Amino acid sequence: MGPQGFSTEGLVTLAVDWAGARTPIGWIEPALVPLWMAQRADRCAFDRRAVRPTLVVPADSALFTTVARAALAKGLFGGWRDELFDVFLPGTGQPIFALERSAFRLFGIQSQAAQLIGYRPDGAVWVARRSQSKAIDPGLLDTLVGGGVRSGESPTQTLWREASEEAGLTPEQTAHAVACREFELWRRVAPGVQNERVTVFTLVVEPDWTPVNTDGEVDSFLCLDSTALEQRLAAGEFAYEAALSIRAAQAAQASQAAQVAQVAQVAQTAHARRAKETTSSLHDEF
Repeated sequence: MGPQGFSTEGLVTLAVDWAGARTPIGWIEPALVPLWMAQRADRCAFDRRAVRPTLVVPADSALFTTVARAALAKGLFGGWRDELFDVFLPGTGQPIFALERSAFRLFGIQSQAAQLIGYRPDGAVWVARRSQSKAIDPGLLDTLVGGGVRSGESPTQTLWREASEEAGLTPEQTAHAVACREFELWRRVAPGVQNERVTVFTLVVEPDWTPVNTDGEVDSFLCLDSTALEQRLAAGEFAYEAALSIRAAQAAQASQAAQVAQVAQVAQTAHARRAKETTSSLHDEF
């Protein structure tokens, strides 16, 4: 089993040789092992005797790209994006090289993403319907704004870039967005593993504001009240990551509400105690 119960059964652990140690960074299908060995067998080591079969490769962006292009040529995946994401050393936040974003799922490497949940003052939620031309989850419902974190960006910088492109939010509006939760997700997908760290932001927009898409990645927008939102979540109409992001925002709101209620209860108890002490003091004077 992998992290938090994620099953890696049938997968090969992908590790890089970093500072003289094997450092796991992802998982690959066994069919990819020969592609790696065919490129640089002298620099790759496949250990079948490990608890989990492990392929150890150099932390070399050019080699990763070459193998990804070989997999693309064989039809093992599609949708080359010509966009770089950073590969991070697990547990450190240290980028070790940049790689074509479409190869991250192929190699099961963790990428980063930003998601924005947009609320109206009455609590209704703005959601987007993904374009039918999207390579992943075409036509499904999505958060108001979402995007992968490019090489050299932070999640906040990604949010600022995507907010304008995807929903027409102004910098003045985006400045009020608040990061409320982070979560990690792992799931088996074609052609590999979605391994992602997601930062969730929330934003309350003006009651008469409507989103406008400018990058062609959204077909339409919907504004859903809480009942309609729950119905569509239950029906599986949302992209997987979007559904998890909405739930994360709801959990953050519930936690905040509970904390406020707890603080209010403490303040009320303290006030009642002080009032009782004052009353007792007055009685003592008489």
